[in-house]
Amino acid sequence: MSSVHTTAYQRLVAAAAGLKVPDAVHRVATAPPQDPRPGQIWRAAWEDTIQLLLITTIGDDDTVRAVPTSFERYVDSDTLLLPAQATTLEQPLALWWGLETTLPWCVLDRQVGELTNRPDILTSRTLADAIAGTKRGSGALPSAAADEYRAVLADRLEALASAQWAPQGAGGLSQLFRAHAITAPQLAAALNLLPPQALAVWRGQQALTADQAAALAERLGQPAGYLLAANPALPPVVVHELNRPLRRTQIKKLAAQYDETERDGRLRAAYGIFTLAARDDDRAQPNWTARTDRYFELILDK
Repeated sequence: MSSVHTTAYQRLVAAAAGLKVPDAVHRVATAPPQDPRPGQIWRAAWEDTIQLLLITTIGDDDTVRAVPTSFERYVDSDTLLLPAQATTLEQPLALWWGLETTLPWCVLDRQVGELTNRPDILTSRTLADAIAGTKRGSGALPSAAADEYRAVLADRLEALASAQWAPQGAGGLSQLFRAHAITAPQLAAALNLLPPQALAVWRGQQALTADQAAALAERLGQPAGYLLAANPALPPVVVHELNRPLRRTQIKKLAAQYDETERDGRLRAAYGIFTLAARDDDRAQPNWTARTDRYFELILDK
């Protein structure tokens, strides 16, 4: 490395060392992940799409209403401009209220901040009334750059809104095994299952795990994904538990451990938890949070 480059690098390191992360930002960024709440600012991520969002409402079915958020540069007539003191990010923000939409929990990756003053009902009007120094973008002159940026935001929200990972579950395992003349004893031998467990899988009452599907795929001449799609439908409580943002780090670690996509990692976890629960002797009052914790403790590399 030349002396010029070394000097430039040293200046960059020195400048970075001089930056101060606001205490509120550090506190939020290092806090354990939690379920979303109105007034929080989140980073949403799904596949190649990343976007900052302000959560405005929590839905009843693992969804949120959210407004795309950007650092103040472009605006449109529906944008609300917040002053730096309005959030723990301590930066002026643009809230693109005209693009507010419903998004699934599974896209929420990490909370990065929150409003310092949140009205009980979070709308553009109530927020403007609650926070001094708020401005509206209606007075700004429209520009081609702002229109293009708004279109980019709209495309990102569409991609995030369409995110899904949990299959409906065709429930055709039993018919599939019969069509290929696979018996319950053969399943027990192939998958190293106890006879009652093999019979439950053969009857389509218990799901195949990702590893079991892979083990059977070659024998049946079908891809593992085809077998997983024939599983019985996942219990909504399992889907909900894996939709929670606090599970995303575990899911990503699981996917990396098996060198697969995040979606495949979610499916692996879901069917693993489902199967683990099916083998549990205590089924009267299942604690799905505890069972999910147990699954990740068992499967993830220490």
